[in-house]
Amino acid sequence: RKAMRFNGNVGLKLSDRVETRFYASVQTIRQKLSGALNEADALNDPGKGNTVGDQARNIDSIRLQNRTTVQLDGGQLAFGAYYNSKSLNHPIYQVVDQNSEDRGLFASLDLAGELGGLPVALTLGSQARFGRGDFRQFINVNGKAGALTSLQKAHARTINSYGEARIAPLPGLWLIAGGIYTHGERRLDNRLAPARSGEAKFDSFAPKFGLLFEPSKTAQFYANYSRSVELPGFIELGQAPAGGAPGFTPLDAQRAWTAEVGTRGRWGIARWDVSLYRAEIKGEMLQYNVQPGVIPAATFNADRTRHQGIEAGLDLALTPWALLRQVYQYSDFRFRNDALYGDNRLPVVPRHVYRGELRLGTERASFSPAVEWVPQGAWVDYQNSKRVDGYATLNLAAQTELRSGVTLFVDARNLTKKRAIGDISAVVGYAGQAAFYPIERRAIYAGLRARL
Repeated sequence: RKAMRFNGNVGLKLSDRVETRFYASVQTIRQKLSGALNEADALNDPGKGNTVGDQARNIDSIRLQNRTTVQLDGGQLAFGAYYNSKSLNHPIYQVVDQNSEDRGLFASLDLAGELGGLPVALTLGSQARFGRGDFRQFINVNGKAGALTSLQKAHARTINSYGEARIAPLPGLWLIAGGIYTHGERRLDNRLAPARSGEAKFDSFAPKFGLLFEPSKTAQFYANYSRSVELPGFIELGQAPAGGAPGFTPLDAQRAWTAEVGTRGRWGIARWDVSLYRAEIKGEMLQYNVQPGVIPAATFNADRTRHQGIEAGLDLALTPWALLRQVYQYSDFRFRNDALYGDNRLPVVPRHVYRGELRLGTERASFSPAVEWVPQGAWVDYQNSKRVDGYATLNLAAQTELRSGVTLFVDARNLTKKRAIGDISAVVGYAGQAAFYPIERRAIYAGLRARL
């Protein structure tokens, strides 16, 4: 793997109230990929790899952006524009060759003041994004492009306009209401199979209601109830039926109502951030490995699904030189009365994940043992006929500051050489498919970090 990335920005202060900043990002990535393995190879011979087709992901991209801010009496106005260009050469089951560019405009206005003697704040804004792409696919001949199998021209437009109002009827209590209106257009022109061209338009409004309570400067409690809409992209709309050429595949937008309650803050030696959520989703876009003779798409809209769970972080400063950092996730993702899958759990995501790190030392030098624990593995298929095993790994990191701004670090992972499944390509029904990716084997990384 080879990667080069450059990020830079420069700012100009045009007056006491006006500042503009220019950003530039350039990256070049050359990455070899290993395809999925069957379970036996993923567990017992993870170094074997799946090298069929010499799979890789090669990316060249550039992003340019400008953002200008104007300080107002009681608020701030921000606006700007950006341009992205990306070239992707991606040998997988076929050679995917894509050139795309998108450009956009954005503006936002933040105001704060009083209304009837009560503190109020208002945010208004809009984002407009316009994109186009040339998408080609070829037969994969050992990682090289063979015969052309697909040629598509893509055009897209997405405009999001949003607003949010906040008012504090009592000290420390904020009531929040807002929403976002989304308009999207997608068009695919299939030059090899004109009959498989198509277009789709989306319009939706997603409101949001919430409250924020701050009983002190060190604690917050919050609750939100909001709607969200996710539009399908070209990957979802330009799919290939089993054994056929890619072309337009109509999909609906993914829509959800989500309730969330949580708290964050610090008290004594503890710092916490805990959130409980439940999302009722319609039309969730789910992916799976294509199987000939089964539904001819790699993405489909489910009927009703539910995502609910807990995201929690707890840091404990045990002593001035000992800090325990912990993150826990509980994920209960499942179908809801589905005609085919009933209330089955969704694959890929395990129910419980815990990560803990004990940092011993100071900013100048530290030693950090860490553990990652997945007590129960995820389901592999939508039929819930196959589940992988859980696992635990032990990692170790150390660093020392050689001089101001220069740090030497060592990162050792999976010290016990645990063999387990770390990721899954979801399938409809498990029948021994190559759908597994192993966790990282024992590895040691070392290097220098420099900050100017």
